[in-house]
Amino acid sequence: MEESIKKFKRIEWVDIAKALAIILMVIGHECPQRSITTFIFSFHMPLFFIMSGYTAGKVNTWSKFIKKSKKSFVMTWLLAALMIIILGFEIMFFQKKEISDILLLDLKGIFWGSNYGINNLNNVGVMWFLIVFFWAKLLYNFLEVIIPNEYNGFLLGILSYFAFVVSSKIWFPQAFDIVPIAAWFMWIGAYLKSIQPKLKFNSLQASLMIAIIFIYWIVMMQNYIYIDMSVRHYPFFIFSFLEAVAGTISVSFLSSCFSRISQFKILKIIGKHTLAVLCIHHLDLYWLWWGAYIPKWYFAVFLRLIVDFLILGLFLVIRKLIVGRENK
Repeated sequence: MEESIKKFKRIEWVDIAKALAIILMVIGHECPQRSITTFIFSFHMPLFFIMSGYTAGKVNTWSKFIKKSKKSFVMTWLLAALMIIILGFEIMFFQKKEISDILLLDLKGIFWGSNYGINNLNNVGVMWFLIVFFWAKLLYNFLEVIIPNEYNGFLLGILSYFAFVVSSKIWFPQAFDIVPIAAWFMWIGAYLKSIQPKLKFNSLQASLMIAIIFIYWIVMMQNYIYIDMSVRHYPFFIFSFLEAVAGTISVSFLSSCFSRISQFKILKIIGKHTLAVLCIHHLDLYWLWWGAYIPKWYFAVFLRLIVDFLILGLFLVIRKLIVGRENK
């Protein structure tokens, strides 16, 4: 029993890092300032994929692969489809569209799976992340089963470069051209975890390594280089990929420091529920209704953060009441 509890114990600094990234996601969707958006997009979406690889257990049998794939399908792909459909009904209500038109748009969006629609295909907003996450997890776990893990990084790197080249010409349905890149970030997360025990973070060598990583991240941002996976923006390919990894490591190091401070407990709570925040952000009616009444972007950022996290708080209270009633 003790081993089971230890196995499923959450890593606090990971939750804090995810909380920071999801907060920055909300800010990034409204902020037009180039320096701020460069900072945010330099790491925030890759961080989620890297953290997934860092925290995931190894999948080395077909039974584990099937079990995890079924769970991931329900928790990510089906959830994304549901959120797209619900947003469609919001659009129908606020824009007075016919239900047949909305259902057609929803089906196109679910098929397309990308943040921007082309060729009359509907975009799916932030739900692109869940769609990509499902397929990337499927690819990453599949390779874990059939290929020794030390070769996965090399293979995913090749596939990512192929995806990088192809996506500059054409985008695939279900955002398949992003999938190898997301899976590569997952592998990087698993690799970082595998080498972590070998590193002594109180040593001079480790301090120098962290300093070099941080400086690289800063230099790239100063040159306005960043990744935007949703629109296939990967300037200089490997250099921007390394920037995302460097940013994730730097933010993780900062989050590790925050995890020792009680005042940052709220970030731990947010980090545990980033999936709920993503769905709330998707459905908060900002673009369909109340966003039109906000004159300045910084007011929009402030109010959208308040709205999204108030709804999260309400959701957690209701869930706690329901669970408490069921346990009586």
